[in-house]
Amino acid sequence: MRRFFTMILLASLVSSPLAAEALDKKWEVGVFGDYIKSSTNKESITDWQNIEAGKGIGIDLKKIINEQWSARLELAKTRYDIQNGNDSDDGTRFGIDAIYKVEDTGLYLFTGVKRFYNARNYYAVNVGAGYNVELNERLSAYTEAVVYRDVNNGYNDQGFKVGLKYAFGDVKKSPVVKKVVEQKLLEQTVEVIDTDNDGVTNSNDHCHNTSANVKVDSRGCALYSEKEVAVNLNVLFDNNSSQLNKFKKNDIQPLADFMKEYKNTSVVIEGHSSVVGNTKYNLVLSQKRADKIKNLLINKFSIDANRLSSKGFGDTKLIFEGNTDADHSKNRRVVATIETTVKTVIEKD
Repeated sequence: MRRFFTMILLASLVSSPLAAEALDKKWEVGVFGDYIKSSTNKESITDWQNIEAGKGIGIDLKKIINEQWSARLELAKTRYDIQNGNDSDDGTRFGIDAIYKVEDTGLYLFTGVKRFYNARNYYAVNVGAGYNVELNERLSAYTEAVVYRDVNNGYNDQGFKVGLKYAFGDVKKSPVVKKVVEQKLLEQTVEVIDTDNDGVTNSNDHCHNTSANVKVDSRGCALYSEKEVAVNLNVLFDNNSSQLNKFKKNDIQPLADFMKEYKNTSVVIEGHSSVVGNTKYNLVLSQKRADKIKNLLINKFSIDANRLSSKGFGDTKLIFEGNTDADHSKNRRVVATIETTVKTVIEKD
């Protein structure tokens, strides 16, 4: 029942329009406020007007190249404290950054080149890290920390930025969601299918079509037990005779049935006689009795001759040592015994 329900669910999902809409981002425009901390050495140099920290605002334009890489243009205006905080001066900064997004996180790293216009004009290379938080499909907030290396004068400044970004791009339907759901559902469906109902799912079943009422191992293969089976033949003959009447022929049927069921068995048919008469004659007579049974098994019951052999023992293996008619009658016999070990499946309780 569960397998049927799973297949119905799969069919309905495959046939339904499950594709999700996603924004294919191409550009992002950001606005930010930042804080610049000038090198400590600049604060004590009059040529730098004892420039200290500055606060500013700016805009940036980012081109998204792929899922990991993007490029950004930046322009910012900053008001610096100078003359040991007694005055202020405006500055401008612009430049470009290469940005690498760490996969499956909001973290990103960037490096770039900037041009500064403040107490002095100079170029700087920068490295930094940022973190982006998506507020919705188009709007996100971000924060960054950066170090600027003044390549003209050899000073290091630090910066900290907080901003908002807006993304531009086309809204597209993505079939990926549908394919992922279909694949997961297919995996789950395969996992729960148990075609032969033996309690082991198809994905783990190494013995298919096992009967549901048979105990199986963890691989879905039947468990077996071994037992000994045997059949005995004991046919009595008249005095000085190797002939059988039709009733005694029926005594051979169990042996023939056993050999047909267990086809890997073979048997030695033993002929015996009583002590009455000549020993050599009794040996020949016992062989004829054994051959009689063997031929009946071949001709009447269609047992392969290669599985049969016969041997006469005469009066050398008496089972009754007495000299009565009853003793002699029981010694005039043909006997055979077959034993074999068979494996049978273990059925469930």
